[in-house]
Amino acid sequence: DEIESNLNFLGFLNFKNQLREETNSVLQELASGDVRSIMVTGDSIFTGVCIAKESGMVSPNSQVLIGLLDEFGKIVWTDSATDDVVSLPSIEQLQGPDCNINLAVSGEVWTMLLARSEIDAMQLAKHIKVFGRCSPNDKVSIVATFVKQGYITMMCGDGGNDCGALKTAHVGIALSDSEASIVSPFTSLDKSVTSVLAVLKEGRCALASALKVYKYELMYGQVTTFNQMANAYFGITFAEWNWVFMDAIWMISMAFTLPRAQANKKLSPARPTASLLGAHTMSSYLGILLINFLAMVVGLVALNQQSWYSCRKWVLDDISNAFVLGDNYESTVIWLITGYQYLSSAAAYNFGFTHRAPWWSNYRLVFFFVAFTVLHYYVTLSEDKVSCLFRINCGNENVVRPVIGSEPYPINNNWNTTVMPYSFRWVMIGIMTANLFLNMAWEYYVVNGLQKKLTAKRRAKKDTRQGGHAPRSASVKVSTIQ
Repeated sequence: DEIESNLNFLGFLNFKNQLREETNSVLQELASGDVRSIMVTGDSIFTGVCIAKESGMVSPNSQVLIGLLDEFGKIVWTDSATDDVVSLPSIEQLQGPDCNINLAVSGEVWTMLLARSEIDAMQLAKHIKVFGRCSPNDKVSIVATFVKQGYITMMCGDGGNDCGALKTAHVGIALSDSEASIVSPFTSLDKSVTSVLAVLKEGRCALASALKVYKYELMYGQVTTFNQMANAYFGITFAEWNWVFMDAIWMISMAFTLPRAQANKKLSPARPTASLLGAHTMSSYLGILLINFLAMVVGLVALNQQSWYSCRKWVLDDISNAFVLGDNYESTVIWLITGYQYLSSAAAYNFGFTHRAPWWSNYRLVFFFVAFTVLHYYVTLSEDKVSCLFRINCGNENVVRPVIGSEPYPINNNWNTTVMPYSFRWVMIGIMTANLFLNMAWEYYVVNGLQKKLTAKRRAKKDTRQGGHAPRSASVKVSTIQ
């Protein structure tokens, strides 16, 4: 008391926690990415409403109704702009296309709403933008309720009072090095809300990449089945190096580089599919599978129409080495076309579209694809030891040593050659190139292009029906802004 006596008043010292510059742009991109953002804070509900309007989480022109408990324990709704007591609109009115009302409630009001009716509370939760004066248990309750209702939730927080909610959410992001970073699977290095965008983009990219590898592995198995069935029909097989490239070098190179694409810089308005047997996955897989099968059939039909070709006229004198069954034109055509499909299918699935960066940015896959394409086309057109490595366009003067064995073995047919006429080699080049572009066109324009149109149409219908206030997807970001 003695120290604080005889003082002269100079003024108030006001401390203000400024909103970070990146907050508005992050919330705008989340909204464009069909992610609903809400605020769960321990601060005053009035502070929360002010920050929500300042950050753009709530439109400055929208009406915000604040729900608080009065001295009798009843919920009283007031207009944040006028402080007038108002009646809470019905759910039907809140979902109307012309409704421009958002709700804000305290933690104790939310607890009371849940106690009355969880179903009614969740109906209102779709329109609540701010949860204020929330205790750690309130935050856990809010996140747990959204999780229980089937929403994919993300929580970001920076304090010890956020630990429970961070652990309860599907994804937790700590914006500090305090206790929150211990329970969260992700910790922001720059302590910025931009980490939310980074996690969403990388997560969607990872899911899209995983499905692409899944489709590619399926395609690899089916293409192999096709060429094996064709080989069995003709009673032939491929040479040793052909199998090495198909089953090892090409497949491993494509499968390991296909998911190496970076995340798209812009958050997509729709999540990637997570269904292994859904319409998007199966249309992509079955469409390219049909194109690949038809390409092989066209190649064999083209071979059958050549005047110099006679079907099944090859005579096998030596059966000590099964791989000499590949010294014929049938195996040459089948291997050239189906072998290149291991590359062309990967090129089609490499399109980033909305969740992955553009196809050319996956430079590892592009490098291997270009290198192997050059090799494949060179083998198709040339007559030297490189083509003889695959027993294609090969004469006995150029045969090379196989994978297993110390000495090369001669071409095993009556003509001692597998050289094709030069004009037919270009026919093979044309079929392989057409196969490549048809695969890419199907994936880019039909599968992904149609999905984009359907997504935009579906969003427009939801916005019209619900007035744009209900969450447009199952992705919900629950954040603490202080």
